[in-house]
Formats: sequence, structure tokens, C-alpha cells
Amino acid sequence: MGPRPASIDQRLAKALSSSLRAEALALIAEGTNSPKLIAERLGLDVRNVAYHVRVLRNLGCIELAETQPRRGAVEHIYRLANQAQMKDE
Repeated sequence: MGPRPASIDQRLAKALSSSLRAEALALIAEGTNSPKLIAERLGLDVRNVAYHVRVLRNLGCIELAETQPRRGAVEHIYRLANQAQMKDE
């Protein structure tokens, strides 16, 4: 019998189980992004994207980087989780 393949982190598996979450995660990996900007780039409804971004946040894949006031609302901008630690390493 050959070596067992490395197990995949269950959180990452759930995050990537949706193509929209995978695309959103890729866009956030390129640099900080908000659900609004992601929705614009993908041509999707911001409410749907915001739901999937919340799932990524709840799974610990991304974290809130900053908030910015926008026309009476608050835009949430996300980055990869532990990004600051990865830059130091």
C-alpha cells in the first residue's frame, strides 16, 4: 500500500465546495476586497456574494481588514486570515 494522502482541512474543503466561494477567496487573496467589489467583478448580486463571504469569514479563511462608510452604510473589506503573520514568515 502507498502512502496516505495528506488530509484536507475540513474548513478549507467546505470553503472550496462552492465555486463562488472559491472565486471570492481567490479575489481576496489578490488583495483586500469587499463583497460589493467582488460582486461587481463577477457580475453577481451583492447579497449572494455577501452570504458566501460571511461563510468564508465564519470558517476562518478571511478576516475583516477595515470598514469604510459609504452613503449611509458601512462597506466591510476583507483580507486572507493571518495574512500579517504570513508576510512576516
